[in-house]
Order: sequence, then structure tokens, then C-alpha cells
Amino acid sequence: MALAVAMLLVKSTKLSGFYRAVYYLPSIIGSSVAVAILWKRMFASDGVVNALLGLVGLPSDLAWLGRADTAIWTLIILAIWQFGSSMLIFLSGLKQIPVSLYEAATVDGANGIQRFFKITIPMLTPTIFFNLINQLINGFMAFTQSYIITQGKPRDTTLFYTVYMYQNSFTYNKLGYGCAMAWFMVFVVGMLTLVLFKTQKKWVHYEAEG
Repeated sequence: MALAVAMLLVKSTKLSGFYRAVYYLPSIIGSSVAVAILWKRMFASDGVVNALLGLVGLPSDLAWLGRADTAIWTLIILAIWQFGSSMLIFLSGLKQIPVSLYEAATVDGANGIQRFFKITIPMLTPTIFFNLINQLINGFMAFTQSYIITQGKPRDTTLFYTVYMYQNSFTYNKLGYGCAMAWFMVFVVGMLTLVLFKTQKKWVHYEAEG
């Protein structure tokens, strides 16, 4: 999603700066408690989302946060809304790709899809790798959205690892178990990060390496 938006905003127009700022703003405030409470109210049975659905003739009595098949999607949408920082990083990477490469490919008869997969993606692999590491760590650290909006309900479909760790530590007073879960998360994140670093030579292409 962040790369798709960056591709749309890479061309400079009179309003491109405004659009970039609008898309980046949620990433600054998106993880705050206030935004989580606002999001909870928006997807409530009497919230603005159901009201908008009712205006266009769609079912407007959906319990978004009370159904196992829709609760997680409210958190996914919130996460997508927060991709502003990744978008700016992708945007910076796109601007570093030499225009001459696209011009040469166009002269050789390459279409837009071919230029994307043969030039854009390979040249962006360092940026993709950087964003992948950041999003991997942020994904394991996700807490506020689930704890404030759904409390892991319904039927534990939105029970993030960090929320479960918090519940065991401070709700059920199982501090030892919670500490073990924290160390296990550090171990898993460390191992996954190590795997990414070990495998980057196979798919990450640095310009300095030719």
C-alpha cells in the first residue's frame, strides 16, 4: 500500500506536497490512544462508518467490533492508514532511480509493467529491505490498537501477542510468564531479522555493488 501511494505521488504537481503531508500525518498520530478511541467510535454500531453505509443504501447495523470476521479488518485498515512513514521512504527511493534507465528501457520497447519489474523493483530493493525490517519490528510491537479498540475480542481474534503478554503480566499477575513471553518475542524478532540480513544478498541489489 505504501509503495502504491508513493508511485502515485512521485510526480511533482502543485498539490503533491499537500497530498504527501496528508498521507504522512496519520503515521505521526496513528498509534496514539486518542486515535484508537476515535477509531473505536467510528466503527461502533452507531458510528460514522455505519451511518455512511446507510446513506448509500447498504446495511448500516453491522457490529464491526463484535464480529470475529470483521473486527480484525478494522485494525488492518487502521494499520494501512498509518503507512505514511513507509510511503515517504519509498518516495525517497523512487526519486533516487536515474531517469535515464527508464528512458533507455522505453527506447528498447519496454512497457510500464516491464519497467516496474525490471527497473523500479530491483532499484528499490534496499528501500524494501529497510521498510521490511521496520515493519517486522513494528508488527510485533503492535499493542495500542488492539488493547484500546477491541481488547483482543471477539473470541481472541484480535488478541495481539503484546496484548496477551500485558494481560498475563498485569491483569493475571503472572509476571514470570509475561517476562518469558517478552524474551521469547525478542528472540523471535532477532531470529527473523537475522534471516533477512543473511538472505539479503540474494535479492537486495545495491548500486555501489554494480
